[in-house]
Amino acid sequence: MRFSSRCSRGALLVALCFASLSAFAQSPGQTVRGQVVDRATQAPLPGANVFVLNTDPLLGTMTDADGWFVLDGVPLGRQDLQVRFLGFVPRTLPQVLVTAGKEVVLHVALEEEVLAGDEVVVVAEVHKDQALNDLATVSARAFSVEETRRYAGGLDDPARMASAFAGVATGGSLQENAMIIRGNAPKGVQWRLEGVPIPNPNHFAGLTVAGGGGLTLFSSQLLADSDFLTGAFPAEYGDALAGVFDMRFRTGNRAQREHTLQVGALGVEVASEGPFVKGQPATYLFNYRYSTLGLLLPLLPTEDVATYQDLSFKLDVPTRRWGRFSLWGLGGLDRQTTTATEDSTQWEYEAWDRLDGVLDLGVGAAGLSHHLILGSRSLLQTTAAATINHTDWHQQRLGDDLQLHDDQLIRSTRARLIVSTALNHKFSSRHTNRSGVSAQGLFYDLDLQAAPEPEASPVPVARGDGRSALVQFFSQSKFGWGTRWTANLGLHGQYFALTGQTVLEPRAGLRWAFRAGQALSAGYGLHSQVEALPIYLVQQQGRPNRDLGLTRAHHFVLGYDRRLHERARLRLEGYYQHLFDVPVVADSSYSLLNFTQDFAFSEALVNEGLGRNYGVELTLERFLHDGWYYLVTGSVFRARYRGGDGVWRATRFDRGYAANALFGKEWTLRHDHLLSLNGRLSLTGGARRSPIDAAASLAAEEVIYDEDRAFAVREPAFFGVDLTVTYRRNHTRVSEVWALQVKNVLAAQNVSWAYNYQTNQVAEVKEGFPLPVLSYKLEF
Repeated sequence: MRFSSRCSRGALLVALCFASLSAFAQSPGQTVRGQVVDRATQAPLPGANVFVLNTDPLLGTMTDADGWFVLDGVPLGRQDLQVRFLGFVPRTLPQVLVTAGKEVVLHVALEEEVLAGDEVVVVAEVHKDQALNDLATVSARAFSVEETRRYAGGLDDPARMASAFAGVATGGSLQENAMIIRGNAPKGVQWRLEGVPIPNPNHFAGLTVAGGGGLTLFSSQLLADSDFLTGAFPAEYGDALAGVFDMRFRTGNRAQREHTLQVGALGVEVASEGPFVKGQPATYLFNYRYSTLGLLLPLLPTEDVATYQDLSFKLDVPTRRWGRFSLWGLGGLDRQTTTATEDSTQWEYEAWDRLDGVLDLGVGAAGLSHHLILGSRSLLQTTAAATINHTDWHQQRLGDDLQLHDDQLIRSTRARLIVSTALNHKFSSRHTNRSGVSAQGLFYDLDLQAAPEPEASPVPVARGDGRSALVQFFSQSKFGWGTRWTANLGLHGQYFALTGQTVLEPRAGLRWAFRAGQALSAGYGLHSQVEALPIYLVQQQGRPNRDLGLTRAHHFVLGYDRRLHERARLRLEGYYQHLFDVPVVADSSYSLLNFTQDFAFSEALVNEGLGRNYGVELTLERFLHDGWYYLVTGSVFRARYRGGDGVWRATRFDRGYAANALFGKEWTLRHDHLLSLNGRLSLTGGARRSPIDAAASLAAEEVIYDEDRAFAVREPAFFGVDLTVTYRRNHTRVSEVWALQVKNVLAAQNVSWAYNYQTNQVAEVKEGFPLPVLSYKLEF
């Protein structure tokens, strides 16, 4: 994949025109508006007090009958807001960024107090680290869209940003955003949007690593605060073994229309939001992005290119009697072409120089969600959604006769129709329950063909068309005893019609706040995952994998949290995962726990494998305050598996350790301009591979690995440095942001291996370069 740092001439002229706005007078302040609701039921809280702290005189207001508030004239820059409502725990929103170009729209959820005595003094605290999902006891944290922009190395990508969290290691090259979570394969990560599972939402998704891609489809212009979970998930999450991204889109500004234009190395973006009709509550929000490289394609001297585009949107229509309706969607299109080197004397590496092809990828998800508040204690959420992902890949290989021969013919279309509903009910301040059911119709049309050897005709690998179903249900309750004890108990059930397998999975969590600012927690979950459909449709000797069972895992987690002071916290977590019923190849070292990507996979599998992952994680974090923050994370872990030959080995993803140090500083300059410097240092254990069989590789003129000693070799560790510099200028009703994000400042290199025609031996190939991403954004 290649990216260009140039922008189109038309878009550049627009940007230069707006740059002259620096001469305008500075804005005296901005409007902050939002809604305050009950966290459990989403019912509006009228009469809640909202304050901007540290203002003189104190700037504040009260919510109306629908829970909405408006604060005018809020000073530009970072502001702390506090929300209070009788009978609910006060909440402080720290370091909200107020700019001239866009109003701030907030959604504030308060949790009802659990009173344990005659006299209780409740102090508003910052709980920025807590997950939005209150049924998550361990291994979960919320992240904000502002963090995806600010964290160095994030490239506005939630997956790259999350690689800085404890328990997460990068899974591919610098061009991949695949994640290894607690030693699990990236394919075990599930993405959800607005409460339903969606296909891998990345450009060039799964091209080299299943579960990863090059760049996320999610735009920071649409994202709301979301959750990231790494183990022992609550009962509502199923069909995932490694982690869950629970993503949400925000709602557009209901008071006025606002727009964003961004031009940068990764693309040109246009976003807009606001009310359909001014004075009415229905809103729209959309973002469209087109790759800059695609705009420059006619000017480039090469045919080896990658282009992409994506669109995201959300339409929100609240009604007085029938609840709130939201129509949302996300989609992307990718194309990549490769051109073989026709002069055989110029061939260097077999894996690249002889290949020629065209790859087209498409992914999309759209849904209609309905939120209905039932009385003062219940919320009914229902969603009907459809998803699709399509791959069309025609790859050819230059033979010794210098003629192109078909090598891989991949045509795959997979779609889902999803209907889900969930009921939140608050029995009391001590007991809330969330229960729901989801039915997914699975539709597929697959034709995967691959040549068994060079210059041979492709043969079917996996083929089939039809439909199946995946049905899930869950129920989970949260109980509170006094102010110290919290328990979450739940059950998840899953039925996969293609294989006829049904599983029941208990989930549990317990938290004990044994001292002010300190807590112990424990979590358990039984989890399972369906494999990718081509695995079940392998053609070798009929369909040997049609009855393949689910991979399953027990997750155990113990945690310790300590709030060092209002703006800093320490978290320690230890975990153990026991994986069983893992698909493996009989009498072989092969296991799907090591799967990356193989479109030509055609092996018969049996559910006889095992795995175990265990480790310890540390998080030390200071939230942004007084212009600076830091995040230090460290993980020491082991990942082992037992293949079909009964031998225990390290998995492909057993990196051993991962450590990150993030830091940042902001300076408020004249006229409320904001300069920000952010850095990241990361150290990760090297990738594992099997030893190379030099003699077999020489005979075959391609890399042949000794799989009897699978993953016995570890590559060198990877040390990376990332840097982000942003400069925000606030004008009258307009903001402009210059940003330079440099990934891999020190040009650290990843190692791979390929057969070299020039030397007639397997050669080490090192790839790694600094990736500077410059962008310019206007908000108006």
